[in-house]
Amino acid sequence: MRALIRSLSEAVILVAALCSAGLAAAQPYPVKPIVIKVAYPPGFGVDASVRPAAPLLQRSLGQTLVIDNMPGANGSIAAMNVFNAPPDGYSLLATAGPDLLVAPLTVASAKYTVDSFKLIGVFGISDMVLVAPPTFPFKNLDSLVEQMQKPGSNELSIAHWGMGTLAHLAAADFQARVGAKLLEVPYKGIAPVAMAVSGGEVNLAFVPLGGPILGMIQTGRIKAVAIAGAKRLPLLPEVATLGEHPRFKNFEFGMWAGLLAPARTPDAVVARLSSAFNEWIESQEYLALVTAQGARKPDPMTPQQASVFFRAESEKFIGIARTLNLVPQ
Repeated sequence: MRALIRSLSEAVILVAALCSAGLAAAQPYPVKPIVIKVAYPPGFGVDASVRPAAPLLQRSLGQTLVIDNMPGANGSIAAMNVFNAPPDGYSLLATAGPDLLVAPLTVASAKYTVDSFKLIGVFGISDMVLVAPPTFPFKNLDSLVEQMQKPGSNELSIAHWGMGTLAHLAAADFQARVGAKLLEVPYKGIAPVAMAVSGGEVNLAFVPLGGPILGMIQTGRIKAVAIAGAKRLPLLPEVATLGEHPRFKNFEFGMWAGLLAPARTPDAVVARLSSAFNEWIESQEYLALVTAQGARKPDPMTPQQASVFFRAESEKFIGIARTLNLVPQ
């Protein structure tokens, strides 16, 4: 009799556990906090795009968003962390799209491809701007190019945050068009690069205008030399584009920050995240943010449209990177 009672008790416990698991599985996503791995240090660039979005995304999804900064290796440390995470929508990646796509060409430990992730949405697009310390002696791009080409002139330095990053690609294109070499100085992210330029540690850098960069220009902490965009910006109308100089026709580099999930994340979860993300993109808070930062507002995208955009960007930036004969290190 005791054995029968014990067997019945165990059966009841098993059924209860299975029912509980079934109910949990039936609950709509999300049922617990979502962690966003940001591939860069706090304060600038991608991080400055993610944090303002968090309150609205939390309200829309009904769960807490935990922002975890994991900088390093051209953003590939965070990318690999999310790549290896369960594809359940609870571990997401926030990174700079161009850097993510090119990193496998330069970082040996970046073992992913464009097919390893699904793009949820784009936080914004910022034109790159060539900046210099406030004490920079050259008045404009013409005088800078003249100095770079002058025989026997002192070598100038240019900062970036890693081989194959968008800042490095822009710097390489810039040097090729001028026909002169600059001393390249790598840092660990946009924030350290901006601080190095502001403090006069380096002479030049290409940085995305979004985030705090615009404010640093407007307050004189750094000097804007030229915009790497198709046209001048309303918030900096006196700053010329590089394309206005005959050497830099169609010199356009823009950084977009994206939210991504592992490729095997269920379509229903991706659709839920996409809906919440597009709610942020269409909000008045978002419009005020991109206007204040001088960024460009992307159109809301369906998961299918995001996939097409992501693949097109991969072909574009990997094509640029391959011209530099980059070698994984």
